[in-house]
Amino acid sequence: MAATTARRARRRQDLNNTPAFERDMNDMAAHDLYEQLLLSSIRNGSDPNARAVTEVYEGYVEPNYDPVKGASVAASHSQVIQEIFKEREVIIRTLRSSEEHRELSAFDRLLRETEFYTGVREWKGASARGQRSRLYRHTSRDNEEDSTGFDMMHLTDTPSYIRGKLRPYQIEGVNWLLGLFSRGVNGILADEMGLGKTFQTIATIAYLKFTVGMPGPHLVVCPKSVMGNWYREFKHWCPGLSVYKFHVSSDLRPNIIKAHLHPTDRIKYDVIVTTFEMVLDELNLFKRIAWQYLIVDEAHKLKNEEGRAHTALDSLQTSHRLIITGTPLQNNLKELWALLHFLAPRLFNDSESFDTWFDTTSGQQDTNVMSNLHKILAPLMIRRLKADVSTGIPAKKEIYVSCQLSKKQREWYMNVLAKDAEVLNKAGGSVASLTNVMMGLRKVINHPYLMEGGEEGPPFITDEKLVRTSGKMIILDKLLHRLRADVQGKHKVLIFSQFTSMLNILEDYCNMRGFMYCRIDGNTSGYERDSQMASFNSPTSDYFIFLLSTRAGGLGINLQAANHVILYDSDWNPQMDLQAQDRAHRIGQKRSVRVYRFVTDGTLEEKMYRRALKKLYLDAVVVQQGRLQSKATNQASKEELLSMIKFGAEEIFKTRHEDITEADIDRLLDDGETISNQLTNEAKQQVQMSLASFQLGAEEANIYDFEGVSYKTGAESRILHVKLNSPVSQAELQAQCSQYGEVIKAVLHPNLKEALVYFRSTRGAMEAKAKLPYESSFASRDSQTVVSNDIIAQCIGAGEKLGRGHRVREPVQFFSEADVESMQKKATKAPPLKLPRLPKFHPYQLYNAKRLTELHNTEVALMVRNWKRKYEEKSDVQKGKANNEEGGVDGADDKAEDEDELLTEVEQEERERLLTEGFPTWTFYEYRSVVSALTSGKMDSTDYTAIAAVVGGTKTVGEVRDYVVALLERGEQCIKKFALVEERIKKAKMRREARENVFKAAKWKVETCEHPEKELTFKTRGNVALDREIFLMAYEAGFKADNKSELVRGRPQHIFNVWYQSRPDDFFRKRLHTLMKSVQREWEKPADDNGTIPSKSRRRLEI
Repeated sequence: MAATTARRARRRQDLNNTPAFERDMNDMAAHDLYEQLLLSSIRNGSDPNARAVTEVYEGYVEPNYDPVKGASVAASHSQVIQEIFKEREVIIRTLRSSEEHRELSAFDRLLRETEFYTGVREWKGASARGQRSRLYRHTSRDNEEDSTGFDMMHLTDTPSYIRGKLRPYQIEGVNWLLGLFSRGVNGILADEMGLGKTFQTIATIAYLKFTVGMPGPHLVVCPKSVMGNWYREFKHWCPGLSVYKFHVSSDLRPNIIKAHLHPTDRIKYDVIVTTFEMVLDELNLFKRIAWQYLIVDEAHKLKNEEGRAHTALDSLQTSHRLIITGTPLQNNLKELWALLHFLAPRLFNDSESFDTWFDTTSGQQDTNVMSNLHKILAPLMIRRLKADVSTGIPAKKEIYVSCQLSKKQREWYMNVLAKDAEVLNKAGGSVASLTNVMMGLRKVINHPYLMEGGEEGPPFITDEKLVRTSGKMIILDKLLHRLRADVQGKHKVLIFSQFTSMLNILEDYCNMRGFMYCRIDGNTSGYERDSQMASFNSPTSDYFIFLLSTRAGGLGINLQAANHVILYDSDWNPQMDLQAQDRAHRIGQKRSVRVYRFVTDGTLEEKMYRRALKKLYLDAVVVQQGRLQSKATNQASKEELLSMIKFGAEEIFKTRHEDITEADIDRLLDDGETISNQLTNEAKQQVQMSLASFQLGAEEANIYDFEGVSYKTGAESRILHVKLNSPVSQAELQAQCSQYGEVIKAVLHPNLKEALVYFRSTRGAMEAKAKLPYESSFASRDSQTVVSNDIIAQCIGAGEKLGRGHRVREPVQFFSEADVESMQKKATKAPPLKLPRLPKFHPYQLYNAKRLTELHNTEVALMVRNWKRKYEEKSDVQKGKANNEEGGVDGADDKAEDEDELLTEVEQEERERLLTEGFPTWTFYEYRSVVSALTSGKMDSTDYTAIAAVVGGTKTVGEVRDYVVALLERGEQCIKKFALVEERIKKAKMRREARENVFKAAKWKVETCEHPEKELTFKTRGNVALDREIFLMAYEAGFKADNKSELVRGRPQHIFNVWYQSRPDDFFRKRLHTLMKSVQREWEKPADDNGTIPSKSRRRLEI
């Protein structure tokens, strides 16, 4: 029997004859190709494993390119560019040295230089020398033909090497770019988002190579989020161009550069697509390459002329530069100047002058400046809007949904205002503090669960409270159910939010309702972005909702499958919201798109919207007016400009009810012409703008104004307007209110049915408002008139309560010691006035020093008044007595006047109470000991025994308890910058709770096993026995041992084990840290039917 031969193992054919470097490159290319094919199949809804079908494009012909001709054309073009640069330098120097030119205004000088620089006007100096200016091009062609062909570049139809059809306005855009190329002028392609700026750029590059014969290389620099889209667009529209996507980790980068970007003078690719970060990291490499075109997409990083990206890209060798942006003006004119400076640094070299030439804040009208500015921008920038061109895109309708705060949101909103207003009143309101307040208010407006402590738990349960506690969620829930119920419509929804934490809540909501969803935020990888977009856009997809963060999801995302866009919260920059809307409303969209902007009435969001209008107004005036393109129409009218500012045709939906009904949703979805016109008219009436004076009519509003109450000043938010059910005395009302906070005064109306109660702090007023048995509200400016101003001035100024038998005190005048000394010198026969000395109130002793000082000054003023009345000049006294005797007036009034005025009984009781509230025996050292104990994180603020031990034996546990309670309650009022101490205490509490959670998680992990020494496992990679031993050893030691390695090495079974003894100290510590993180993740998972311990905070669910 013949012996069977062993089967030879299959091996890769390139193992022996191909270096490892090339194999790695081939593997990476195969991986990219696989990714591309897979995502394409998902996007088309086809089977990725099915046999590939060759796509046929009508009219497409594979292009031919002659490298020899290309080298000749490149050399000729290089010579032409050098001549153009030299001619421009001559023009600038000649103009700026001319006396006539220097006599012009700065604006006129720039306008004149721009016209000659860009070829709008022919430079006469060249004609005088018998030369034809290469910058100036006549409308009629000369008989002689330019050998280079640069003058004859003009596109009339879509070339055969383009797989697609250029629209008429896109052909116009390509010809405009070719005109810039022929004159050597850099420009900005600023078409509105969704009009195919990428397609126009690709067509221009393809025309230069396959029609003109102009080779590359060209460099496309873009954000990472759109790099893949650029690569796919090149491959789709013009596969004849060789494109390489350069974005790789630092360890593989040298090999990639060697394989694809060397030699630098003969790159084998027509286009290199990369990111800003890659250019910054490999700047020396990119500077060695002579680029034909530098194309910068989404040029936000160029809008700071001092930024690294601007400086780096400006240092590259480029013949032409093109900026692609749908938002040339986002914030201010300096950003526009930065873009112009990048394109023509010799021309635009002074940003301050450029900004002052066009200043809309001054309120001055200068139509000449406006038109001249457009003359400057027109040769350098083209801007078309969807409303001006025939795109075939269905109309976009914008619906502004005005929401209401829920009861819980109102409480949190007032809490945030009350808490931060008191701090800012003392500190003056720094920018950082103001930013924090705004962020807190925006979180409350979105959902109270975004605030710490806003959600009940743990355990955190996803139920109907998730919807009911937020006014926006109520509308969102009803709207989504309505869209979902329309099966025939096959609606798909994009939801944008500024906060990823809000996206977490929306994820919980989608899971609760059973809605299939995708999500993209700043942590989403490039492959996940592409795969989720492909899945969502697939015609066979069941995905209903796409959750996106506005900043991360507003660029490089094509989601034409969606026909509804919900802006859950608005961005400070309105252009970011516009970019988010155009993720769905772009070329390729076949259905009408509805955009819902959620705005909460009477809150910060309304003020944000007014600010956004100003930015859009600036964009409309500078960029949109005249459209910066060749049109026969005149300047835009008032109505057209107003329409630009208001995003076109708007619908504003207002709801004034607490509950949103189905009828309200019907109004949102109604397409009736009558309702549309009515809402548009309402929008025009609401926006009061004076375009003639270049000023917005919308007034700036204070973010501390809420429901007619100003929390910034602090006064209105500490005054309660109380409506009494039955008559009560002022003393009874003040006693009732004092249970919730210190009351300055309670003032009754003469009708005994209403009153104003003045609290010392906003927190006290808020607590009283919630718990008093009367109907009460914060006293706005209107409700303060319930009690007459005379009564308020008499009672509040002196602090004396109203009632029968009480004399109204005249307003007192405060005196200084110098004033008293001066009066005593004049009254020589009067005994000296002995004034009480104001005690020294140390902040750490927690006295209400401000109020005690007021009472002291009042007492001194009254003593001075009594002294002056008793010891005035004798002549005046005697004259007064004689008059009384002659008139027979009763001396009762004199006796009343002779009585000394003293502090009222209420004021004396208040002073005694305030003095007893302080801690005169406490020293600064003891105060520091208490603060040290509270901020150490080793003990809770209620562990008074431990805190007393830190303070020492000078204070009892009871004394420490009283001091700590008072310190935490009113330390912010008494001690300067105590808010910083409170923040440290809060962080220490969080650290302590984190340590406690570690112990709880470890205990839970051990107790889940009957025999932990044998059954304990972890969801990490590693040696299970070693991990189990380290974890149980630390658990038995209470996780308190500093040096875990000594405990492990000291165990009898490891004393002679070389492996254990040779491990560094950090090995066991780091391994234990990894195990604890794994255990804590298990312990923090949401509760399920098996009784898993819930998390300490709401977290994003794993899908």
